[in-house]
Amino acid sequence: MECKYSNSENIIKKGKNKKGVQRFYFYCKDCHSYFLEKYEKNRYPNDLKKIAIRLYTDGVEIAVINRSLEIPYETVRSWIRVEGERAIKKIEARKKGR
Repeated sequence: MECKYSNSENIIKKGKNKKGVQRFYFYCKDCHSYFLEKYEKNRYPNDLKKIAIRLYTDGVEIAVINRSLEIPYETVRSWIRVEGERAIKKIEARKKGR
């Protein structure tokens, strides 16, 4: 296994939970960074995010989207917030470009 930051093989298992069981954290002795062996950043596909955002813009409540797509309420809410912030930045960039 290699460090995902420095590609070094000088790594060790690091960290235990309160019961003393080894967690899946690793420590790179070269770049001094911690990382997980397997880390999935995007749990949900982008198509599902687009559907949830489209439903919201069409007037469907977040709670309904949450139940129908079986996605946690806070996850749907954060997708909508992030997409709204992106839209605001695009609008502001257009105004500056004029």
